[in-house]
Parts: sequence; structure tokens; C-alpha cells
Amino acid sequence: MPKSLRPWRTASAAPQPDPARIARLERELGIGDGEPFTDGRRCLMAGWGDALDASGVTTDEYGRISLTSTTGSHALGVTTPGPGGYRIQVDMGFHAIGPNLAAHSGLYFGRDNADTYQFGAPGTSGGYHLVVRQSGRVRLYRHALGSAAGIALGAGDVHTAAPKAGEPMTFEIDVTPDTVEVRRLGGPSWTTAPIPDDMHCGGHFGLSNGSVDNPAARPFWDYLVVTEL
Repeated sequence: MPKSLRPWRTASAAPQPDPARIARLERELGIGDGEPFTDGRRCLMAGWGDALDASGVTTDEYGRISLTSTTGSHALGVTTPGPGGYRIQVDMGFHAIGPNLAAHSGLYFGRDNADTYQFGAPGTSGGYHLVVRQSGRVRLYRHALGSAAGIALGAGDVHTAAPKAGEPMTFEIDVTPDTVEVRRLGGPSWTTAPIPDDMHCGGHFGLSNGSVDNPAARPFWDYLVVTEL
């Protein structure tokens, strides 16, 4: 198995939620780059690969990945999707909640080059950013070259259930040639719906601690799978 698809999770004897989903992901993550899932979707990336050895990256007792700096980012690489686009599926949560419920973390994606996105810094590349606030509100933003402020997309914030400390939320990000959509699994209304936007179809993506200002409340991520649509 290529190093980029090394085991995506450290061994743990601790009980894990949703064993059926875990079993499915374990089967899927056993495939290599370019091989299809049983439904025909081609795997583009699975697991954390070299990120597990990177400076500033750590894992907890469950094998979930975190960034050690309070407001840091980490590039995960680049996907090369087919003509239909790609989907990023990932679990994300916060080690602690509060006191600032407006604080947010998330993922950046669709970047046009390998420059790492940094929240609050002028953009060196176009792309998008998923914002997940500790209140449960979700929003998509587009990055403009040279601007530190993101451009909010969609009709407004998506109101989802408030996260609980240490418990993961599952997100799917769909990028097609014409639209961008983010959904949090678990509620039928927890989606931006497809947003018409074709500004950035680059494949560079990564993790962002965002604006979290409480070191104890750093986010964690788990179960990364990227597939073609």
C-alpha cells in the first residue's frame, strides 16, 4: 500500500461509535489510489498519510488528528478529480466547547495551488473554506486572492445541532464543475444545498484551526475519505 494510504487510524481498544460505519470505512480505506469502491466511485485519497509524521500534528488516544497550534493550518495534499468533481468526507469535532461559541474551525479546499490557507491572512490562492462554529452553525466562504476576508456563499448560515465536547460530526463536501455543497450528516436540513459557484476547482485542501481562541477547544478530525463524484 502506498505511503499516502498508510493505516488511517492508530490502534485503540476504546469502544467506538457506529460500528457498521466504521466497518464500511475500514473496507473502503483498504483500497489503493485509483481503485473503485463497490458503487463505482474512484478513491482519490484515504487516511492521513504523511500528515501523521508532520511537525505540528498530533493524534489523541482514539487516533484522531489535531493541530498543536491554536490557529494553525495543515495542507493535506491535492486531489485530481474526474469530470464530475469530487467529495471530501471527514469527521470533525472539538475537544472542548466554549466559552466563545462563535469560534470556528474547519477545512479549506478547492485551492488553486499548494500554498497553505491561514485564517485571517491575505489569500495567496483562490479556494473555499468550510466554517464550523462551536454553536453548530455552518457556512461556506470563498477566498479571493490578496484578501483576508472570505466571501460568504449561500443563503445564510446552516443551523445544525450544537456539537458536544469530544463527539465527532460527519461532513461531506461536494465540488462539481458548477457547484459547491456542504452537508452535515444527521439532519435533512443540515446542508447548504448546491451553491452555483465555479470559481475554484483546484484540488489542494487541508485542515484549519480557524479562529479557535481556547487551546483546550482545538478541533480534531478523523475518517478522511476523498472520492470522485
